[in-house]
Amino acid sequence: MSGLGTRQPGPGPNDPTQQGTPEHAPRGTGPRAGAERTTERGNRRATPVARGVQTRDGAATEPRGWSATSSALVVKLGGRALEAPGALREFAAALREAGTPGGSARATLVLHGGGAEVTAWCTRAGLTPRFADGLRVTDRDTLEIAAAVLAGLANKRLVATLRAHGLDAVGLAALDGGIVRARRHPDTATLGEVGEIEAVDAALLATLLAAGRVPVLASLGDDGAGALLNLNADDVASAVAAALPAGDLVLLSDAPGLLLDGKIVPTLDETELAGVLMNKAVTGGMRPKLCAAQAALTAGVRRVIIAAWQGPGTLAGLLAGTATATTLGAARAGSVRPEESHV
Repeated sequence: MSGLGTRQPGPGPNDPTQQGTPEHAPRGTGPRAGAERTTERGNRRATPVARGVQTRDGAATEPRGWSATSSALVVKLGGRALEAPGALREFAAALREAGTPGGSARATLVLHGGGAEVTAWCTRAGLTPRFADGLRVTDRDTLEIAAAVLAGLANKRLVATLRAHGLDAVGLAALDGGIVRARRHPDTATLGEVGEIEAVDAALLATLLAAGRVPVLASLGDDGAGALLNLNADDVASAVAAALPAGDLVLLSDAPGLLLDGKIVPTLDETELAGVLMNKAVTGGMRPKLCAAQAALTAGVRRVIIAAWQGPGTLAGLLAGTATATTLGAARAGSVRPEESHV
């Protein structure tokens, strides 16, 4: 997230390390949509795609004031989304307006990475950032910096700015309260202290949202045995949005949307998205974003928007469908044939 609106020492705008946290597409070996697992941490039941909230005894519940039809908004900040001077303050003001459409409160959650800032602090500490297939190699020294940046500096700076704009923000990491249950990445021998999401318990988040607070979630997890793990922020956003459930998931970075043949693809449904993911021209950080979007839509999130911050009015424009972006939704009746798609 590159300092969340402040300039930090480190790489320039063409640096390939700009992605928030280690990028990887969700694996087919993970939990099925709707699958429920019992966690060993307190014998709770948790699911990455729960329609309701899973309590410690496994029963679904909806906290007082919470409604599954409240159409929660989840916004993920990554890359260099808010690097421009004043962008973080603009975002805070926009988020406050988006949370009260027509004067009625809308549950809102913010999730962030911080890869560019982690890289800057690693460089300052004399560590050389390393990547494998686009994923950050997180050795123990790098993990200490990542944890300090993600759950510390980046998270609290964002919380402070939101609170200064009248939003009752509460800073958390994905591991806090067992929100996200993670396991070590299958390629841990190469990637180091990196995890992948196994399940989500949204009870704590739902309680905060029901109380009118704005959870601000850092993409830092743990392995259940006391060790911290670096998580992919897009994957965390997708799983959390599915578990709430959210009406809209907005993935903000420095990418204005899916670019094919030199043009932004304005809309995709699930059928078209499956075809796009087979296109070898879709590479880099966009692929994990599209995979995260696909997982969210499959789990019941109504709409996923991939866009870059474009100044004041961006968030309102994205939600109204008037700003530059790629908007993904459920498959439409009579969806286009493959030869007519954007592939």
